[in-house]
Amino acid sequence: MKIHLALSKDRYATIISAYAPTLTSTEETIEQFYSLHSVPTNDKLIILGDFNARVGQDHERWKGLLSKHGMGKMNNNGLLLLSKCSEFKLTITNTVFRMANKYKTTWMHPRSKQWHLIDYNIVRWRDIQDVKITRAMRGAECWIDQRLVRATLQMCIAPRHPKHAQTVHTFYNMSPLRDPSYLQTFQSCLDNKVSAKGPLTGSSTEKWNQFRDAVKETSKAVLGPKQCNHQDWFDENNTAIEDLLSKKNKTFMEWQNNPNSAPKKDRFKSLQATAQHEIRKMQDRWWEKKAEEIQRFADTKNYKQFFSALKTVYGPLKPTTTPLLSSDGDTLIKDKKGISNRWKEHFSQLLNQPSSVNQSALDQIPQNRSIEQLDVPPSIEEVQKAIKQMSAGKATSKDGIPTEVYKALNQS
Repeated sequence: MKIHLALSKDRYATIISAYAPTLTSTEETIEQFYSLHSVPTNDKLIILGDFNARVGQDHERWKGLLSKHGMGKMNNNGLLLLSKCSEFKLTITNTVFRMANKYKTTWMHPRSKQWHLIDYNIVRWRDIQDVKITRAMRGAECWIDQRLVRATLQMCIAPRHPKHAQTVHTFYNMSPLRDPSYLQTFQSCLDNKVSAKGPLTGSSTEKWNQFRDAVKETSKAVLGPKQCNHQDWFDENNTAIEDLLSKKNKTFMEWQNNPNSAPKKDRFKSLQATAQHEIRKMQDRWWEKKAEEIQRFADTKNYKQFFSALKTVYGPLKPTTTPLLSSDGDTLIKDKKGISNRWKEHFSQLLNQPSSVNQSALDQIPQNRSIEQLDVPPSIEEVQKAIKQMSAGKATSKDGIPTEVYKALNQS
């Protein structure tokens, strides 16, 4: 039986109640039962029922599927159930909560009179926090060999955050353009690139896109990307760290191929501890060296190198968002979207005020004549003058071309 419950506008919970075949059933019947129907991955999935399977308590081998509070030994149906849970990323909530066995067992064997756990409540891995308790109900009305299982869930629907495409601009190395010979090489390469593509054709937007692509390709080939000045202990010891991690990963794979081998497990644990110890020593040595270097700059009163070393270690300061008060003055807005909406509300109230000016008085004001020369496209000399007045070191526009490139082209 399957129930489809609506949780929100586009989120649902699928509840499946099942009764699994016993060990005496044919293999075809068992395989047909465990061929789960497709459920949308965004839906919350809850599987309830009698699976006639004992999953045991080997939680170390079945991490994420079983927790520490299982019971009994595993049988063939239990292995099949755990395999399916691993395939579809499900977890058995009966083994999550610590309680007495009488609150976990659900079925009594008719001959041995022993109680076993064969009825389960199964959810997805990511939804385990929704389950508050799963326990067997010890009925007092009649004595039967099967107990009901009660699960308390509190559905938490995480909000969806739409993904926006981010424009990533490449920062080019502009320092070589200070050398006149290198600048001449850059200009000649750009001339060859533009002449190889032929004359610019199409509309003004298409012409600009062709020119922009030529400039960016030449900058990437001649100037290259800008090198990051930020220093990090991990990057400077990258080769040694990769060697340690590769040895540890190799021993881990050998242990996983033979999980019952105690020597392989001990060797992996030993190499894991060694890798952690050596990496921490590398980090301590790197910081000691940097601290001595910065202290030397402070002792010699070389403040320029002192602050430069601090900046290369910690990186530039990240801009912070200044919070704003709401219109009523009671709530402090900290998120960027709320701050943007508050500024929008402020300027909307400030600028959109009713006008008290008489329109007839405005019509009597003499109008100045139109200056048609302002509508004429700028000349080459005016464009060159505007480029010379541009400040270097500023952020690039949406086209991703730095100001230094325009200045270099203006000198040709």
